[in-house]
Amino acid sequence: MAYEPMITVVGNLGTDAEFRKTPKGVPVTSFNLANTTRKFTNNEWVNGNTTWFRVFVWSKDAAGTANTLRKGDKVIVTGRFAVDKYVTKDGEERQSLEITAETVGVIPKHAPEPVALQHSKSDEEPIEEFPW
Repeated sequence: MAYEPMITVVGNLGTDAEFRKTPKGVPVTSFNLANTTRKFTNNEWVNGNTTWFRVFVWSKDAAGTANTLRKGDKVIVTGRFAVDKYVTKDGEERQSLEITAETVGVIPKHAPEPVALQHSKSDEEPIEEFPW
């Protein structure tokens, strides 16, 4: 389908990335991505609804993605968004939220503390730490 909207989603892999080739030999990697809303309520973080996406990475990026991503990894995905409607074996109509990825990035689980920013000599006051 042409003109699908672009979407960026941050979430965790619900499955290991799975590599395969189409009957015509085109490499593709797919995985399920869970995006869960969170709210800060009563001095604690509470999980909200989870939205699942099926992500597809095609061609030259497929093998590297499959070798890198594992269940539970936190990633950021940007790509074309589409809704696929299908009927199950039991005759139930369902929808699948799908992303054809253009970029996939891994977010480290244990990122180091940010380093203080350094200003040039022309700046009056140095920034001692990040504002967040």
